[in-house]
Amino acid sequence: MAKNMDKMAIRERFDYIPAARERTWGVYVTGVGRQVEPKQPRPSHNHPLRVLRDYCLIYITDGHGSYKGHDSKWRRVQEGDVLALFPGIRHDYYPSPKTGWTARWVLFNGELANHWCMHDLLCVDTPVLRVGLRNEVTEGFDRLLDIARVASPFSNQIQAGVVMEILAMVLKFHQDRFMHSRQATPIVEASLGYIRKNWGQEISFELLAKQLGVGYRNFRRLFQEATGVAPHQYLLNFRLNQAKRLLGTLPVAEVAARVGFSDSLYFSRLFKRKVGVAPSQWR
Repeated sequence: MAKNMDKMAIRERFDYIPAARERTWGVYVTGVGRQVEPKQPRPSHNHPLRVLRDYCLIYITDGHGSYKGHDSKWRRVQEGDVLALFPGIRHDYYPSPKTGWTARWVLFNGELANHWCMHDLLCVDTPVLRVGLRNEVTEGFDRLLDIARVASPFSNQIQAGVVMEILAMVLKFHQDRFMHSRQATPIVEASLGYIRKNWGQEISFELLAKQLGVGYRNFRRLFQEATGVAPHQYLLNFRLNQAKRLLGTLPVAEVAARVGFSDSLYFSRLFKRKVGVAPSQWR
């Protein structure tokens, strides 16, 4: 693929200042672009790390490079990867001087984007998403550019919908690839089986990781990359789904106890926040 990088640099960028109308949609786009970086000497890294005010997805479709995030560890980024950047998180990245790269990107923000981050759909501990070269994802980013070039009414709202579609595809393809890895499959399958058998009890994921022969930090990363959520969040969602099946036939306090919550008031608040209605109103 490196031979395709022997060309002039291309940088196409569109920036937005979203109006109140755009912000009401929960997700609003603040910039889209495409860049082709040819082979060039490695840049100096004496400058301060970058900090964004928005979320950003960068899709590498040719070449490779390096990324450093909040943990100060350099990671390889290659064609087929999506790099997820977060507001307020210091980072740096650059294409390899041997290959350069082709990258498409979108900047976005909003309450819904914060919700994705809060529930680990996007996670600072998993900044590099292994998607592979997918025409559907490339076409999604290109559609953002096409919409930006025309700049018709409600284009930002249409772009917001495309961002949601892109993220859903990225998470799906990343999970599909990851579940086939030799390291992830036995560990994640064993932990999911353990949760299904013991979901009503207190579960120490640190102890479970030790029993599976892996450090907790690595276990959490493997689990999250495979399922899309952290272990504790997965267990919480599992318990709430079990509660939905019991509500209407048992008192709320008894349902809470059966699904592992000693405090029924906490269970009720959590259920309403996650599901949208109070347990007593669930049918």
